[in-house]
Amino acid sequence: MSHSPRVTRVVEVVAVGALVALAAFVALGPVPSAEEWRAAAFFSGFGVLAAALTYRTSQATLGTIGFLPYLSAAILAPNVAALLTVFVSTLVAEIVLRRPLVKLVFNISQHVFATAVGIVVYASLGGRSALNHPPSVIPFLALVLTYFVLNKLAVSTVVAASDGTPTKQHWIRSMRGSAMYDALAFPLILFFGIAYSKLGPGWSAILALPMLGIRQLYRTVFALQKINEELLQLMVASIEARDPYTSGHSQRVARYAKLIARASGMSSKLAERTEVAALLHDVGKIHEEFAAILRKPGRLTDDEFEVMKTHPVKSADLVSKVSHFADLVPAVRAHHESWDGRGYPQQLRAHDIPLAARVIALADTIDAMTTSRPYREALTAEDVRAELSREAGRQFDPAICERLLSPAVWAEMTLEIEAAAVEFPFNLRVEEAIVSGQTGEFATLVPR
Repeated sequence: MSHSPRVTRVVEVVAVGALVALAAFVALGPVPSAEEWRAAAFFSGFGVLAAALTYRTSQATLGTIGFLPYLSAAILAPNVAALLTVFVSTLVAEIVLRRPLVKLVFNISQHVFATAVGIVVYASLGGRSALNHPPSVIPFLALVLTYFVLNKLAVSTVVAASDGTPTKQHWIRSMRGSAMYDALAFPLILFFGIAYSKLGPGWSAILALPMLGIRQLYRTVFALQKINEELLQLMVASIEARDPYTSGHSQRVARYAKLIARASGMSSKLAERTEVAALLHDVGKIHEEFAAILRKPGRLTDDEFEVMKTHPVKSADLVSKVSHFADLVPAVRAHHESWDGRGYPQQLRAHDIPLAARVIALADTIDAMTTSRPYREALTAEDVRAELSREAGRQFDPAICERLLSPAVWAEMTLEIEAAAVEFPFNLRVEEAIVSGQTGEFATLVPR
């Protein structure tokens, strides 16, 4: 996280919100009982350990299970005791981990603020201390949802302020990416709260140890997955380095493909595999026969275009050499097929084209149209939308186009294009392409 003035302002706002919440709970909230203070002390210790076991989810964000003790404390002591649990455990963990001051202040403040608002919502819906009353489902769910929404919103805002991208884009991605894990966390929070109220701190501590061990195992698995993803990104970037005009192309196409895949109704797993296929769709261009063509600044001749048309097959051949990528081969080979059968290399039509390939074809063309050429500037989002609409049923799957071009999904795609342009900036002469005069100037672009 860069400490720009924008980041500093966000941190200041969140810190002020947390201080106001603490002051309001002290002045206006109920006085915690001795039993509630003991629960807060127990979960403060649990919170320090949980917060210390963080793992990196991206260059800018970390994953943690700190929310488990924070929200367990909130349902046991829905007052200032829970806020002090969050404050003390996060402060100790941040000091132990030697966080810079700005990060320390932000992390403490955003957790305190999210927990405070969650407790207010919980109490307003009739929620009471689980030490003396069975937890009510609706207030509990409202508490957890409020915490997660505000926590992710705060993190997304500071990340957006750091890299200059839209907050909404980060927030949507964060909410969607962790939805399954957040849902699984709901019963765990309730479990720890009830376990403490029924069994006391001793048994609760014993029950917490396996959970921390599982989290460490998950952290290790996540780290290995992250390394694999980054090595894959490195390989693709190395290939694109051969052509100074295609920097970031595959990364942008992969991001667009994942969004389109979700919009088309794919499962989360299939959407992720489509994203990987999109990242690898041009790896065949590493072959030497493409080198001179890729560096050519002008339009391609017919012979050069015929050579370029072989790259999907060569890409598929390379991808097939990795057993883990066997399921991606059809999508990579067919990403230049056209819905009306005029694509290549096999002239497949309609539903004979693998679904993932139809998605990648759209993503590939969107990137071609939203990057500049020597002979034209990048198209606006609305111009791209109009062109895709015109080519639906000809070059592209009309059903996928209809979902992609719906107002809500296209608004998300527009944000994705803006974010990708910042994260993977393109050269002004990126991806010179052939333009066919028969079926439209832009949709028939054939990216190198």
